Amino acid sequence: MNNNLPLSVDNQTILLMNRGLIIRDQTYVENFLLNNTFYRLKNYTRPFQDNSLEGHPFVNNTCFEDVLDVYNFDIDLRSLIFKATEKIEIAFRTQLIQHYSLAYGAHWYLDEKHFRSQSSYTIFLADFFNTLQRSTEDFIEPYKMKSGSTCWMVPACWISFEIISLGKLSKLFTNLYQSDSCKKKIADHFKIKSPLVLENWIYCISVVRNICAHHGRLWNRTIPMDIEFLKKTCSGSFIQNLNIPSNKIYAYICAIQYLLNAIDPENDFKIGLFDLFEKNPSINLSEMGFPIDWRSEAFWM
Repeated sequence: MNNNLPLSVDNQTILLMNRGLIIRDQTYVENFLLNNTFYRLKNYTRPFQDNSLEGHPFVNNTCFEDVLDVYNFDIDLRSLIFKATEKIEIAFRTQLIQHYSLAYGAHWYLDEKHFRSQSSYTIFLADFFNTLQRSTEDFIEPYKMKSGSTCWMVPACWISFEIISLGKLSKLFTNLYQSDSCKKKIADHFKIKSPLVLENWIYCISVVRNICAHHGRLWNRTIPMDIEFLKKTCSGSFIQNLNIPSNKIYAYICAIQYLLNAIDPENDFKIGLFDLFEKNPSINLSEMGFPIDWRSEAFWM
């Protein structure tokens, strides 16, 4: 079959049935495909297919509901993780603002002396002013360059950082000098011994946050960024088994839970995770990098 040929939703449904997928309600599936692309659905059908055979037939007795269960599970997983990353983003931004503004003033981020790579800082600054000019936030309007003006009225960091993405803030943080005590204080707040590890975690979390924001698949995805776990990374309770895939969502979930524990020891992320898994017992957690005995870790008790 030529994958570049467009198909109507009824023909897409027929194609699924021809490949062996059991469809009990064809109208329901066609309506689903009217609102969810066939290509998007394929990301969830592949584990149910024998991809070594021509035509990628479905494994015997696979029904549409099996695929839909995984699809809906992934939606709920994204929602849970996105909510958690929001708390981490706000806390990280707050720490960055608090420590550096008290030490160096409201506009410290405009002083190149704080940054290791001048080329990276120049890129950040250009991107920031572009973001500032394009922002539709009402609190940014007074700071935009007006027609005929030749200079910027630049906002304080606690205003500016509200319009800078977590990914950009993580790169800004990475570019700050390691020797600066402010950087160590921020890592200490999150109970992480090395700012280098916090740099990695925050950037990795920004990657996952973007996947969630754009409704990408998380369930069995190989994430294009390895999250770093070192034996002496954390000053608080953490997982003992570090022999896990560093580019699967379980590793990211561990980092998210740890940071949330530092921010709010009473957070309910773990409860939401357990509830989600309990409601979806057919989901293969090993596809997400979970070890068989993960629940026996004191960290998850």
